[in-house]
Amino acid sequence: MSDLHYCQYAFARPECRVKEIGRGVDPHYNVELVREGPIAAVISRVSLDRFSPARLQGKTAEDIQWLGEVAARYNEIICQAASGSAVLPLRLGTLFRSLDSLRATLVRCRSTVAEFLQQLGDRQEWGVKLYLAKLRMEAMPGHKGLPPPHYLNQPQTGTAYLTRKKAQLDGRRELRAAAYRSIQTVEQRLTGIAEHCCRIRNLSGELTGRSEEMVFNAAYLLSSSGKDEWLNALDDISRDIHDKGLLLEVSGPWPPYHFCPKLEL
Repeated sequence: MSDLHYCQYAFARPECRVKEIGRGVDPHYNVELVREGPIAAVISRVSLDRFSPARLQGKTAEDIQWLGEVAARYNEIICQAASGSAVLPLRLGTLFRSLDSLRATLVRCRSTVAEFLQQLGDRQEWGVKLYLAKLRMEAMPGHKGLPPPHYLNQPQTGTAYLTRKKAQLDGRRELRAAAYRSIQTVEQRLTGIAEHCCRIRNLSGELTGRSEEMVFNAAYLLSSSGKDEWLNALDDISRDIHDKGLLLEVSGPWPPYHFCPKLEL
């Protein structure tokens, strides 16, 4: 068995330029293009001692750190390829034992991939995330700067304490409800402009690295002609939600990660 495999990053058009991309995920080998009729595979060779199936599963802390570095470079390569061609990105770990098996996959997927690349054209993916800001104390009943409710003038009895806590809880519920109403408005407005939308599972704070709760996560597919209108709408939305307890995060443009057809590789 050869000690080299072929790592495929994406499908692309035959005119995709990869020479400028340079090294692949294995720094000993550069990115190459394997053509098959109207499509091509963006690949590089990888050594099995560095990219064994067991290591790609990330079972140890060392492997997890290594995988993070590999994934970052993997994404860079796909993005560089996408800068000059429509691409169909593949998941990390798409490996072939030989060039013959890679070419067989190109032949088998040629029709589906060619149709997707043709329909994709110059469209790109953009991401939108909304976070629920920590509820501002100035928005809560009884905060300095707002007229104090009547219960704050009462002696601090058990009844007064419970009344105050109930008012604060009611205020939090109302702010949260208002935030979710704003989310629906944001989703309707952005979806109406984009060509396609894909809702994505909200991520935990461990994955986002943020203290705020993620309450909305979506990807949008935009054409070059519709991008400016969509981004202008985002500017308006950012201003509208500023005082409604929501924080906006926008990313892109990206290759169409969330809009690809399923392939049998």
